[in-house]
Amino acid sequence: MLTSRAAPESLRKGRGHLRTAIVSTYPPRACGIGSFAADVRSALLGLDEIDRVEKVVIVNEPSRPQRPGVTATIAQAVRGDYTRAARLLGHLDIDVVLLQHEYGIFGGRDGGYISSLVEELTQPLVVTLHTVLSKPTDHQAKVLAAVCRQAELVIVMTEAAQRFLVDGGTCTADKIRVVPHGAPPVIAQRADAYAAQSQGEGGARMRTTYGADGDRFLLSTFGLISAGKGLEMAIQALPAIVERYPDVLYVIAGRTHPDVAHREGERYRLGLEQEVLDLGLEDHVEFDDRFLSVDEIAGLLAETDVFVTPYRNREQISSGALTFGIAAGCAVVSTPYWYAQDMLGSGAGTIVPFADPATLADAVCRYIEEPEHLGAARAEARRIGAQLAWPSVAKATAVILQEAVDLAPRRRRSVSSIDQRLVGLRSDHLLTLVDDVGIVQHADGVIPNRQSGYCVDDVARLAVVALELARRGDEQVWTSTLYRSLAFLQDATDANLGMRNFMGYDRQWLDEPHSGDHVGRSVWALGEILATAWIPAVVVPTERLLDAIVHLIPEDASLRTGAYAALGLAHLDPDRRRPESRRLLERVMEQLMDAYSTTASDGWHWFEDALAYDNARLPHALIVGGATLGRQDLTETGLDVLRWLGDESGLREGTLRLTGHEGRRRGEPAPGAGDEQPLDASAFVEAELAAFAVSGDPEHGLRAQRSFDWFLGRNHLHRPLYDFATGGCSDGLGSETTNDNEGAESTLAFHRAALLLDIAGLPAVLRHRSRGAVAA
Repeated sequence: MLTSRAAPESLRKGRGHLRTAIVSTYPPRACGIGSFAADVRSALLGLDEIDRVEKVVIVNEPSRPQRPGVTATIAQAVRGDYTRAARLLGHLDIDVVLLQHEYGIFGGRDGGYISSLVEELTQPLVVTLHTVLSKPTDHQAKVLAAVCRQAELVIVMTEAAQRFLVDGGTCTADKIRVVPHGAPPVIAQRADAYAAQSQGEGGARMRTTYGADGDRFLLSTFGLISAGKGLEMAIQALPAIVERYPDVLYVIAGRTHPDVAHREGERYRLGLEQEVLDLGLEDHVEFDDRFLSVDEIAGLLAETDVFVTPYRNREQISSGALTFGIAAGCAVVSTPYWYAQDMLGSGAGTIVPFADPATLADAVCRYIEEPEHLGAARAEARRIGAQLAWPSVAKATAVILQEAVDLAPRRRRSVSSIDQRLVGLRSDHLLTLVDDVGIVQHADGVIPNRQSGYCVDDVARLAVVALELARRGDEQVWTSTLYRSLAFLQDATDANLGMRNFMGYDRQWLDEPHSGDHVGRSVWALGEILATAWIPAVVVPTERLLDAIVHLIPEDASLRTGAYAALGLAHLDPDRRRPESRRLLERVMEQLMDAYSTTASDGWHWFEDALAYDNARLPHALIVGGATLGRQDLTETGLDVLRWLGDESGLREGTLRLTGHEGRRRGEPAPGAGDEQPLDASAFVEAELAAFAVSGDPEHGLRAQRSFDWFLGRNHLHRPLYDFATGGCSDGLGSETTNDNEGAESTLAFHRAALLLDIAGLPAVLRHRSRGAVAA
């Protein structure tokens, strides 16, 4: 029955040690998918090939405190949570993600919110489909096709499901693997023990759970109860059975499905109980209104003679209850839903028509009347069930997970992949500048100049770099750095007057609260943290601080102050972008467009009469702001301006030549007076990456790489500014030499650019095209 392919070499040689995450509902939520996910996880953890299995839990309540052992929690109805979970997974050392798919456990129409997760994932994806409809609606097919398109491989539990996917054009055959629903080994073990015990007593039936008389013939059904289970059909069949065999007992075990209980209360169960009374079957039907543990299910099935699944929906393509019943060696009577037809076709049970109590009664009576018929069905069920134990199913699943990794290695490369021969990224100097307050502004060579103190601008930059470094290296060090950075920004804030910027080494503020670039950079940093944070503890304080400062950007703020703020606000997920934040983003966009339309002319495609500092941030803000607001005009203008600025700065020819720190006025020749600054090179890297992401134009990716190569020696002096020995960065590139000092702004600019370029994962062809003359 297992049709997954042979194990890849990496697993056969014991080299696998896969790290995966399962996205699903989980116990204690009463949900069959959740029980399945928990069983899969436990079974995978029992394999040598699996190193760890993270849990991403989908919950159906708005308040979602993080539970121990849970990596991330997704509130079913909150679309932003799906995106944030994907980003969090992208920051973890996970090789492949396993998604349990069932339309009803995700938010949106037909569970459409799950697309936000699968589209954002950076790891290979494997999807297990629990519902595959033979005739889905157009929208159901569209939702499922989108998920399958993002997946490297798709697991289904029956060949019928495979056929429906391929015939309906939902998924190509080459992606699909068939792995049956698993069952805990304890199911078969308890059944065998019960059979052995009965035989040891001379064939006497030793009922221990249901029914006072061990000689009663036991029918059972278990699982979450809803109208779709068709239990009234089995109850209506009982009078004919009892008339011929009065010792029959039918056990209905399971609580009402929580979603049904929420909508309808216990109406369906009460209706069943009333029907039992009306038919005089009180002595022949027993309700057990609990969500049974696996051990309790095993006990019930061990005592069961015939397992009944009178379900009403032909489209059911999997059933944990039926799987468990077969694994326990029970004979089965079932309606002809797809999963039952696949599983019972070889003789483990009898198929009866939908809504036909008389035929169901005849099928049960035949099992009672013909012990050899019952024995043959039970023997076939045991044969099939031997293939369904979770260890076997987990092994097949692990092979598929490894196959997915081999088919599509993770798009996110480790930091060492930024051409390790040239960079060898290290954070020694950054750690030298960082202390228990923030980051010291300046350095004399590589020695921190404590007299320069600290500033909000640098600490805001540090916060986002620390967040990314925390997941790549020494998490304890960099997480603590992030927390201290947020504390610094919080202490600098006066919610009524503005933010202080400069602090002396004695921890005394040197200025009064005011607005300026430092406030814009703080908004930017906080927005980035909220968009990418994989540490849940920082979310609430970051949201609170952002709410406190976003209104501190005045209407007459400089273009750069507004642009910095816009970069952070554009990164926010929609459900975290408050109305005030959106209004500020829209206002900044209009200010930039007004400035451009007023100032730009032939040969001068710019917002001001001079190029100053951090220039690429202005078109960068238009590009991402336009994409966020759905304003193509803003994005197109930003792309045009960025291309002009890049051409003016040498990127068309291949070597970045930045505007000097003294600026360049309209009409003056490039590059202007003064030293070239790492801040501007980093701005180019990030703006070009944003342009590449929005437009898909490979030229922008090439320009991003060339801009980064400026740090490595592709500049007019052919000298690297990055210090390969310390991990610091020179403060500037002059006309004849580099600045020997390695301060916070420059070092953070390099690290920010390096990390973002790595995250972008540019196609190798672009990285190779960009490598011309880079100094060793």
